Order: sequence, then C-alpha cells, then structure tokens
Amino acid sequence: MKRKEFLKSIGAGAAFAVTFSCLGGCSNNNGDEFPEEITLDPDPITGALLTIDLSEDSSSALKKNGGYLIKNRIVVAKDLSGDYVAATVRCSHEPRDKVIFRDNEYYCTQHGARYDLEGKGLNKDGKNGLTTYTTSLEGNILSIMA
Repeated sequence: MKRKEFLKSIGAGAAFAVTFSCLGGCSNNNGDEFPEEITLDPDPITGALLTIDLSEDSSSALKKNGGYLIKNRIVVAKDLSGDYVAATVRCSHEPRDKVIFRDNEYYCTQHGARYDLEGKGLNKDGKNGLTTYTTSLEGNILSIMA
C-alpha cells in the first residue's frame, strides 16, 4: 500500500495525529519537553550577539574573577585569569537551558555535564561539547560575537 492510500484509509484525524506527533518539540524517553532551539541574531551593524556595558549595576557580577551572568540565553563570565568568556546556556546533553559558570568551567545544573572554557566536554554528559562565543572589550563595552 502506498503512503497516500494509507493516509486516506486511516482518515484525516489519524493522519493529523501522526503528523502532529512527528512535528512536535524535542523530548527524551521520559516524555520531557525541551525548550525551542536557540536562535541568536547578530546586530546587523556590529555583528555582536550581545553587548554588555560593564559600568552598569546589572553587570556587577562580571567585576570579579569567577563571576558570571546570563543574558539573552548566553552565559557570560569572567574567568579566574580575568578574561571574559561566553557560551550558550543550552546544554548539549539534553537541550535544557541550565548551563552556568562554576569553578572556571561551564556546568549544567540539570545533569552535571561539564565543559571547559573552549566548550570541550569534561565528562560523559558533556561529550557533545558546548557552543562558545568570542568576546571583545572596548572601553566598558563587552561584545559577545558568534
């Protein structure tokens, strides 16, 4: 039986149910739903995914080494050497927005996946790596680039 004949035989309602379940969001074997895929659009003029004014109170966490903040689904941190680093908040183990900066590495609070500053996995849950971004600093403006 051809696909078209099969779909006609089961009726429109069943065909919709089959199609809808295939087009739904990602989930794991437990049926957990994951957030939509992250799409970051760079600024058309500067090319930055995100800019942070380090002189503002909202960025005070970045004044000390080891501090971090999450903005626009990007983890921005000041590593223990005093360099600014950035990565996606989306863990590659299961696509959850649970990545933070801890002990000079990226860490997923959901399952414990760990990543180094370049996004390389440090344990089995981090084996797929993590998307990282380049940073540049001009005056008090920190730019996060793709």
